[in-house]
Amino acid sequence: MRTSIKLEIVVSTVIAMMVFGTLAYHELEGWGYVDSFYFTGVTLSTIGYGDLYPTTDISKIFTVFYAFAGIGILAAALSIIAGAYFEKRERLMGEAFHKKFFNGIKGDEKKRKDIVEGTEEASNHKSNH
Repeated sequence: MRTSIKLEIVVSTVIAMMVFGTLAYHELEGWGYVDSFYFTGVTLSTIGYGDLYPTTDISKIFTVFYAFAGIGILAAALSIIAGAYFEKRERLMGEAFHKKFFNGIKGDEKKRKDIVEGTEEASNHKSNH
């Protein structure tokens, strides 16, 4: 799966989790949307300030399952985002090295010849042993 599609899925999933939690706390606790959104973010980030907390049995049970599921989803999302970042970074570094290396030897026939001869010498040395 392409990295951009993975990132779209991750972002969509995190947004859906935030919307779902906000709507659930709005219904279960009767909080306003801002407080519900705030509590959802605080719960999923595991900060837990303690200024808002579930008061009904059903919302307490919901919070336990929501926190486990949400924290797992956020951890997976962060892993995918970090993987995409490092994948792109590695690709860009490889391109930069390739460009610098070949531009450095492009106009220098002696360097090019030394590299080719060094490669051949290493190959011959390896096959003789």
